[in-house]
Amino acid sequence: MEPPLLLTGALILAGGILGGALARWLRLPSLTGYLAAGILLGHHGLDRLPAEHVELFGGPVNDLAMALVLFALGGEFRFDRIRPLLGRVLALSLVEGLACFLLVAVAAWFVLGSLPGAVLLGVMAIAVAPATTLLVLREYDASGPVTDLLRLLTALSNVWAVFLFEIALLVLVWAGGGGAGPGEVAWDLVGSLLFGLIAGHLLILLQERFGHGSYSLPLLAVLLATIGACQLTGVPHMLAFLATGAVVVNRSRWFEPITREMDLFAQPAYVAFFVLGGVHLDFSLVAANAGAVALYVLARSLGKVGGARLGLALGRPPGGGRSRNLGMGLLCQAGAAIALAQLARAYDPALGERLLNIILGAVVVFELAGPVLVRRTAVAAGEVSIGHLLVHSADERERTGAFALLSRVVRGRRRRPDELAALTVGRIMRVGIPGLAEQAGLAEILRYANHVPLNQFPVVAGDGRLIGMIRLRDLDELVYDPAAASLVIAGDLTSLTAAEASIPATAGLAEAAAAFAGFPANHLAVVDGDDGRYLGIVDRSEVMRLMAALSRRREGGPGAG
Repeated sequence: MEPPLLLTGALILAGGILGGALARWLRLPSLTGYLAAGILLGHHGLDRLPAEHVELFGGPVNDLAMALVLFALGGEFRFDRIRPLLGRVLALSLVEGLACFLLVAVAAWFVLGSLPGAVLLGVMAIAVAPATTLLVLREYDASGPVTDLLRLLTALSNVWAVFLFEIALLVLVWAGGGGAGPGEVAWDLVGSLLFGLIAGHLLILLQERFGHGSYSLPLLAVLLATIGACQLTGVPHMLAFLATGAVVVNRSRWFEPITREMDLFAQPAYVAFFVLGGVHLDFSLVAANAGAVALYVLARSLGKVGGARLGLALGRPPGGGRSRNLGMGLLCQAGAAIALAQLARAYDPALGERLLNIILGAVVVFELAGPVLVRRTAVAAGEVSIGHLLVHSADERERTGAFALLSRVVRGRRRRPDELAALTVGRIMRVGIPGLAEQAGLAEILRYANHVPLNQFPVVAGDGRLIGMIRLRDLDELVYDPAAASLVIAGDLTSLTAAEASIPATAGLAEAAAAFAGFPANHLAVVDGDDGRYLGIVDRSEVMRLMAALSRRREGGPGAG
């Protein structure tokens, strides 16, 4: 019996949640986990998603998610901000796009033996997956000149791809005497921009006249209406939503509040989009077109990375030397290129089918590797905080509560009141957590933080003495800069002194409870009372639990035994 449609929707979202959590635990972008969940749940794995349901969800979810992302990406064309850099950024984008086009077109000529096919595939190679790139940058809260440049280049790459594709298709249709006229091909371009301009001004009008503090309803109404209008007239809507975002950001004050509220409701659409994307990844196409796919992936990678390096060498774009890995951040490819290949198939079914198979095979590679490379680009530029690179981001109370439960199981028997009163911190501390060396650099601090389930990290001198403690929230505010990773050491980052963050191993429960009463965190370092050597960690929850047990047993109340 086929499951209900909504149950399939729940399974898609639940799979995305679990896949994203596993990816973060493995220190990978969540998007990689969403794609993996789709592969596992789809026909390549457990086959838990009925094909009819995938088809029903796929179209609307894909259209809405792409519309939201492209609208946000269109906001990168804020003319007052980019005007001083426009010439240099355009030159960089053109050099990178031209290098990518030439390398892929030459490679495709040898594989396809067709000049039209080589030209169209070269143009498709310029396109960058906007959803993947933008959402990875957003997940890691990347900010800075390189991140801004990467967003802008992603938008420009898709603009060039759509423009050049339509022009190339127009010329090829005219030269080949195809059934479609030049006007029909040109309408794809003009109509897309026209719908985008109308949608942008309509959204501003609705927001000003009827919004009344609600930003999501006018946005969804306009985006859905634009999707419907484009589908009704057969116009591709990629440029339409870029134009919509550009109009709103330049002609109103509504773009920031709209995108802030959009972030609150768009996440389920993004998760479903990538899970369904994983379902559609077709590994058989990689095998069936192995030579063509491998050559395309190699040529496009060299074109993007090499073209970006060449463009950076010829100009002085923002970010300086930190932009050298920019090309790796432009390798993601999925929906935009697939849409162009499907458009080509509408005009030349045989050639379009060959191009689509190559693109679909390459998407498997670029969508699995691309998110990791975008993350690496932002990290290498020093525009991601350490807090976003940590695996352990759960609330302190969840960690300490879990340990307290485990400690009760391990300890087993109940202690008598006199035994509890005689307990010292040295007997209940956790001894398996090493101290962080005072001279440890940022890279070592990051590795330590990802392996120690604490929100405070004890820093020790060479002789084992406690220097102080680093709080997790201090790392959240610190940007990870690979170039300066060896210049900042753990001793520089201690915000709690040894006197503030430690307690002697000989202290009793009452003394420990009093120390925690005035301490802002959930862990204290335990030290030797004579020489200040670091010995272990004591948890607030463990001290409070034992104090409560002591109180109950002294009073003979519930739980006394």
